[in-house]
Amino acid sequence: MKDKIMGSEKSYNHRTHAGNAGDVWKHFLLGEVADYLLSKKRRLVYAESHVGYPKYRLEEPEEWEGGIGKCWPKIMDLKAFSYFKILSAMNPQSLEIYPGSASLIFKVARWRGAVLQAELWDEDPRVAGAWRGTEGVSFHLGDGFKGVRALLGRSPPGLLFIDPPYLDQKDLKLVLGLLNASQSAGWIVLWWQMMGHENFSSELERFSLEFRQAGLDGGQWIGSVVSLASSDQELKKLLERRIQQFLEIMRPAEQL
Repeated sequence: MKDKIMGSEKSYNHRTHAGNAGDVWKHFLLGEVADYLLSKKRRLVYAESHVGYPKYRLEEPEEWEGGIGKCWPKIMDLKAFSYFKILSAMNPQSLEIYPGSASLIFKVARWRGAVLQAELWDEDPRVAGAWRGTEGVSFHLGDGFKGVRALLGRSPPGLLFIDPPYLDQKDLKLVLGLLNASQSAGWIVLWWQMMGHENFSSELERFSLEFRQAGLDGGQWIGSVVSLASSDQELKKLLERRIQQFLEIMRPAEQL
């Protein structure tokens, strides 16, 4: 999850936020969307404008304890969802490793027997080095907003995930421009934001979570929002069902 106070950090530390409450929400939904698409397609292009590392080692104390750490005691029930199934497979004994979003999509594709081509952007050379040599990945060191815009003109439509750190006041305007361009090009788009700081289009389907609903602790943040750009009504209905199932498992006892 990325700090959504614009201009509050000079650079973004992916490791500090990995696995926190916001990550749980966005990766849960991202995994469900990817699994749905890959159950229907044998090949898929996946693009991510601000990608981060392939995986993270979870250390204490960090934000993950209020996020995936709260989910882990219920992992056997949560394995019905792609995201948690992957986490369980990556951590057969105890919770130590957390996947980045693109790694999550690759694992879903592998289970589905599908071919994934990932187009990934980040401006951190260390992130670029972590992805070097990964099969199926075209990593681009640079501006993800410009890069994805250029990709739209040369690639068949696929799945786009937009999750910038919002460290610059211009990021929100760039997100909205990229959303419009990718929708026009026929892509399915997921866009993640923190609740209370979100800006959205009425044309997008919004899936919101107040962290307390699922027994999660987001610190200063009360929740997060994932917006979906897609005309696929079956996909939207699937997500609504899966969200209800997730909440039934995670809802704290005092809310039952």
